[in-house]
Amino acid sequence: MSPRVFKEGDLIFWFHSYDASVENRASVHVGKGSQNDSTDPKIWLEPQVEVARVGRTLSHAELNRAIKLVDRNRERLLEAWHAYRRRTN
Repeated sequence: MSPRVFKEGDLIFWFHSYDASVENRASVHVGKGSQNDSTDPKIWLEPQVEVARVGRTLSHAELNRAIKLVDRNRERLLEAWHAYRRRTN
């Protein structure tokens, strides 16, 4: 299961369950209308917010908007990531 963390307009922010089980570095995926790991962007949350994978579902402007939203919600996302990781590991 890959849980949705929050939604802003048509952007969906979610954790990939595989990432939480094998990666120590927190990340969030961003989908537009759906959650599709193979095509959605992935954004690292630590040590700072940065794009891990651009993906194919968002335009450049949408990706920039997503990065700003992740940056604004970084602490909330990190708390949720670590709580989710504790539950799944």
